[in-house]
Amino acid sequence: MGVYTRFKKSPDGIRQLVELIESTPLSRRQKMIDVGMQEDPGYTQKALSYVLVFEDVLKLPDMELAEVLASIPGRFAGFAIWSQAEDVKNHFLSKAPLKAVGEIREVFEIKNVTPGQIGGAQMKLIEATRKLEKRGLVKTKRIET
Repeated sequence: MGVYTRFKKSPDGIRQLVELIESTPLSRRQKMIDVGMQEDPGYTQKALSYVLVFEDVLKLPDMELAEVLASIPGRFAGFAIWSQAEDVKNHFLSKAPLKAVGEIREVFEIKNVTPGQIGGAQMKLIEATRKLEKRGLVKTKRIET
C-alpha cells in the first residue's frame, strides 16, 4: 500500500495532499515529494500544480491580499515579509488593516529574525490564503475537486 493511497481514495484527497504539502516545512517537504514521485508521478505532479508558495501570496491582487492580511495577526505578516524589499513591505503595509500596521512595523524593528521565524510566518500566510480560497474569497491556484 502506497503513501498516497489514502489521498487517492478520498474525494477530497487531492486538496488534503496539497494542504499537507503546503504545511510541511521545506526541510521535510522534498522528501515527501520524492516519495510521491516514486509512487505516482502523475498524481504528485497534479498536487504540486496546486501548491501555493509565498511568491503566490506576494502576487495576489490588492483586494485579495487585503483579505489575507485581515485574517491573520499583524506579527505574522511582519515576520513573513521581514527580509523582503522595501517596496514589498510598503505594499503589504498599504493593504494591511490599520490595527495590524503597528504590529508589522514593530516586527521590522527586530534585528535578529531567524529563517525559521520567516518561513513559519510565510506558511501561516499560505494557510490563511488557502482558507480564503476554500471560501471563494481568493482565486489563486483554486483546487479542482
